[in-house]
Amino acid sequence: MKLATKLLIAIFFSIVFVIIVMSLSFYHFSKSYYKHQLQEDVENRLLSHAEIIGAHSDETTLAHVMMMEAGQEENTFIIFDESLQVINSSRYFSDEVLANYQLWISKKIHQNSKTEFIDTMEEHIPHAWSYTSFATIDGERGYLFIDQDTGSFEKTRKHIFLLTLGIGFLAMCLAVIVSFYLSKRLTNPIMKAQELTREIASGRLDVDVPISTSKDEVSILLSDISIMAISLKEYRDERQQFLTNISHDLRTPLTYIKGYSALLKDQQLEPPVVKEQSNIIYQEASRMEHLVQDLFHLMKYEEGSFHLDVERTDLKGFFDQIQTKLKLDIQSKQLNLKVHAANDDMYVAIDRGQFERAVMNLVSNAIRHTQPGGEINVALTRESQRCMIEIRDNGTGIPEKDLDRIWERFYRVDSSRSTKLGGSGLGLAITKEIIHLHHGLISVSSKMGEGTTFIIEIPAE
Repeated sequence: MKLATKLLIAIFFSIVFVIIVMSLSFYHFSKSYYKHQLQEDVENRLLSHAEIIGAHSDETTLAHVMMMEAGQEENTFIIFDESLQVINSSRYFSDEVLANYQLWISKKIHQNSKTEFIDTMEEHIPHAWSYTSFATIDGERGYLFIDQDTGSFEKTRKHIFLLTLGIGFLAMCLAVIVSFYLSKRLTNPIMKAQELTREIASGRLDVDVPISTSKDEVSILLSDISIMAISLKEYRDERQQFLTNISHDLRTPLTYIKGYSALLKDQQLEPPVVKEQSNIIYQEASRMEHLVQDLFHLMKYEEGSFHLDVERTDLKGFFDQIQTKLKLDIQSKQLNLKVHAANDDMYVAIDRGQFERAVMNLVSNAIRHTQPGGEINVALTRESQRCMIEIRDNGTGIPEKDLDRIWERFYRVDSSRSTKLGGSGLGLAITKEIIHLHHGLISVSSKMGEGTTFIIEIPAE
């Protein structure tokens, strides 16, 4: 069964249930209200007559009261004396009926209730029997009694019942229309979401997801599907670019290896030439090995499965060792590398090998892209529970349009230039993952012709 059908049935029966409850409640309360009004009317009439008779007990007053009640339809009015003998009545009745009246009054005298709805015979409308006592100024006592036929009440009750049925039927017809509308209104976005997910599953990631200003769950679902499609498209594009880049980067050393190995195999060469060509093969094989190794480590970092062997480390001493290791590279380009620590309390918990790899990537990039005679400054500071590492150079800089993409795998600001300088395009991606593994942050700012600044924040010890 489709969701729309399930919703239609659920909404329809829910509305029908509410309509039935409301209809029965309306009928019950209408019936009770009308019955209560009838009882009050009868009792108030008796009390009024009792007051009049009590104040004026002459024949004229009694005749006037009898005339008033004789004009009422569907009722029998009787005046009893204290011993329940009939003084006067508005209608004729049999001795059997009179005996019933007398028996009922004698019972009610000892009870609080003075009115009761009586079924006088089977399959006949009930009557309202009510009585009240009176006392004249002469000391005479008696009872006033009314047998009120509820024919008008029963007629009104039937009208209310038919009216309730009619309203209920119209309401159920309306319920069908509303249920159908609501089920379509609720399921259409879900059907759209189903259609979109099928298109995404088939590989069409540039789907057009309708934008809704509402904040209901279905709108949020469609928004999430849109975000998922965009993320999958970006992932597909990145994968395609990754495969293109890795194919290119592996093809180049393989071409060298294949070409020079063919020369060694097919030609008789002098030992110096053999040595030179063997060295090229070795260098290209090493380059390919480093590329594969970088890819392997990057995958481990991104998966979060790489285990860090952290130890408490003095940042100033750590960078002094970095400076020593890069001394030859710095001197060969006639650069000036300065390390400045703002204070002595600069301890961090790091994996020295991995963190050195990240920092070496940044400093090596600065060396490669800084002209001879330039400067590279490393500033170490501490702010509360964070240590800040700033690596600044006055090299060529990075175009602003490329700043957000330098962390991507194989992304090069200048492909031809980066390749000549020996960059694989993985260094900054690896650096970022290593910093994140240390619960740190890394940011970059740059200006063409003025240089680049990398800032690392990591928790202090």
